[in-house]
Amino acid sequence: MMDKLEFGGKPRIRLTADGITNVMTGMGTDRDRRMYNHFMFGMMQDFAELEAAYIENWIARAIVDIPVDDATREWRSFSSDDATAIRNAEKLFNVKTVTQEAFKWAGVYGGAGVLMMTDQPLDKPLELNRIKKGSLKRLLVLDRMFINGQQYNVTNPLAENYMLPDYYVVNGGSQQIHYSHFVKAPGAALPMRLRMINGGWDDSRLRRCMEDVKDAASAKGGIASLIQEANIDTINRKNLATELASGDMDEAIAKRYNTFGMMKSLFRIALLDADEVMDRKQISFGGLAEVLYVLMEWTSGSTRIPMTRLFGIQAKGLGDSGQGDQNNYFGDIKGDQETEYRPFLKKIDEVLIRSTLGTYPDGLDFAFAPLTQPSDTEISTQRLADAQADDIRLNQQVVRPSQVARKLMEQGVYGIEEEDITRLADDEEAEFAGDYQFKLGDLARSDKENTGQAQGIN
Repeated sequence: MMDKLEFGGKPRIRLTADGITNVMTGMGTDRDRRMYNHFMFGMMQDFAELEAAYIENWIARAIVDIPVDDATREWRSFSSDDATAIRNAEKLFNVKTVTQEAFKWAGVYGGAGVLMMTDQPLDKPLELNRIKKGSLKRLLVLDRMFINGQQYNVTNPLAENYMLPDYYVVNGGSQQIHYSHFVKAPGAALPMRLRMINGGWDDSRLRRCMEDVKDAASAKGGIASLIQEANIDTINRKNLATELASGDMDEAIAKRYNTFGMMKSLFRIALLDADEVMDRKQISFGGLAEVLYVLMEWTSGSTRIPMTRLFGIQAKGLGDSGQGDQNNYFGDIKGDQETEYRPFLKKIDEVLIRSTLGTYPDGLDFAFAPLTQPSDTEISTQRLADAQADDIRLNQQVVRPSQVARKLMEQGVYGIEEEDITRLADDEEAEFAGDYQFKLGDLARSDKENTGQAQGIN
């Protein structure tokens, strides 16, 4: 049986779409024009265009700046006895400004970072246990246009810098910088293969929105051009085509209507011949606003920034205040704070706090401040709730008065100073040791006052 089988010719393979098809309408077959749609990579390294867009176009600038400003505007707070010293160190080294600058340039170029300049050699791994008070000298922001990677780690997946450079070199210099001295600010995430092709850097957040930004900007420019031609004057002249065809009247006709235009502009007079008829045509702008609004919505969607925040206009819809979009946006910002900003700041804190305090306290952590600005009523309600919670914890002896006072000092509610907290802590220690002279003095003074009042009555 098998001997009679013959195999030959080309194999018959039928390619079908992985989806719905209809041979009658051609949907999903070769007759369907949609089957030939393909996504292609755009220009990945056109940094000149990205820079021009960021500087010249306010939408492009807002796409980069707004998420960074919203994520860092209210900044962060430490719940620690050393919070004041840490806050002063942040101001000294401009940590907030450095963070904003690094993330903004990462949004434009796809990568940036902060070079931590200490008293340790830059070409050696940074040793945290050798950092002492005053070791940190400067925090320098460098984007990917000023620093390049060398000796990429592609063999050790256990290392922190897997698929990233072992060293960096500042453009124009020869000093090798170990990667542990450089804290990267991430851009838009790329697959590992593309990130390696891109020199270990991420993608530009602005580049991913450029097509929609261009559409919105060109539509706005087109509408602005149409406004200049909202009214077009037309003149009907007898035998005009014949006169132009003769070739002898071109200059005379041009001079005639140049004079007409000058008189209309200077004297607002339309001087016409008896056989000339003037008519004014008006361009209709109906529907242009809707087209522009749709393009603005697309731009807003590509940036994950709501219309109310990006363009400052309220979303359309009956009873739609845009609060839902705003809440979703703030949720995205909080997610970015935890996944991008916290790891970035943690690496800086490892050096900054050790350089400030001489050590890194156990359990030290920070919390990002709320993104929204509460109203006066909301502030009063929250303070009342906090006061009630503090009172309950004090009665339960879970916290001490000095700890509550420190929290109030960090919030800046009252003019509490470090000396006041130290005095409270000393009183607490004395009370715990059974030698709380403050209360004994109050009791003696109270007894003396009561004795004096009794003698006065007698």
